[in-house]
Amino acid sequence: MNNIKEKLNGTISPIVTPFVNQKVGYGELGKNIKKLNVSHLKGYMLLGSNGEFKSLTDAESLKAIEEVLKNKSDDKTFIVGTGRESAYATIEFTKKAASVGVDFVSVLTPNYFPGRMNDESLIKFYTTVADASPVPLLIYCIPKSANGVMVSTKAVSVLAQHPNIVGMKDSSKEDIGKYVGAVPEGADFYVLSGSIMKFLDGLKKGAVGGVLSMANYLPDLCSKIQELFNEGKREEAEKLNDRLCKLNPKISGYGGVVAVKTAMNLLGYYGMEPRLPLLPLKENEVDEIKKYLIEEGLLK
Repeated sequence: MNNIKEKLNGTISPIVTPFVNQKVGYGELGKNIKKLNVSHLKGYMLLGSNGEFKSLTDAESLKAIEEVLKNKSDDKTFIVGTGRESAYATIEFTKKAASVGVDFVSVLTPNYFPGRMNDESLIKFYTTVADASPVPLLIYCIPKSANGVMVSTKAVSVLAQHPNIVGMKDSSKEDIGKYVGAVPEGADFYVLSGSIMKFLDGLKKGAVGGVLSMANYLPDLCSKIQELFNEGKREEAEKLNDRLCKLNPKISGYGGVVAVKTAMNLLGYYGMEPRLPLLPLKENEVDEIKKYLIEEGLLK
């Protein structure tokens, strides 16, 4: 297995940013990383959707990167979201993140002008950023959070040939197998599922892993799906996958990052509060999540 595939091969947690009285809780972030270090996770992705990256300043973002680097174990892959609306701003922040010491950057599709984000625009954008990036780049496709902007399979087939574009996180509702199938033979480019709901399906179709919000509070159970799959224990993998896929709509699928943070708080992690404009869950909603976790035997 080559080095890039090895680093991406597994379950990655899209790390949340804990806020305490609306300020970044760097200490809490560090404690989460230390706790996750002993899990079976392959690594961490900071400053993604679960990290509420749009709500952070660049200075806060860089400090958060340093906090993770200070606390993470050497065996964990480290991906950082650096996408900005322009290629220029993305390159500037990517260089800052790379200088601190990250393995990969994840770049969200630009989306403020969705009507203009066609194949030509996206190919030019990602190629320009990848040409200037000191570290390998992953494409981040999440239409529901990006004004509906999709990365087409045609664009993937072109971008996968760039030596510094090494993969993508697929959080779309598309068949993940289409993206795997779009990668030209021999290209050093790997697809990651962006949701537990398509994780096992992705593994079956050639994805190498997943970046799963659920891995913030159930890291080992998420990792176990791929471990069972790799061991050929398909029936057990299906059973565990079904269990987590039934739970997910009641938590992340219900309340997004706010619910993920709630589950983390209940299970001994530091989810803390979201940053405005996101509001914390109401007491009855927290009680519902608590009930679901107790029913699953995950909480006493």
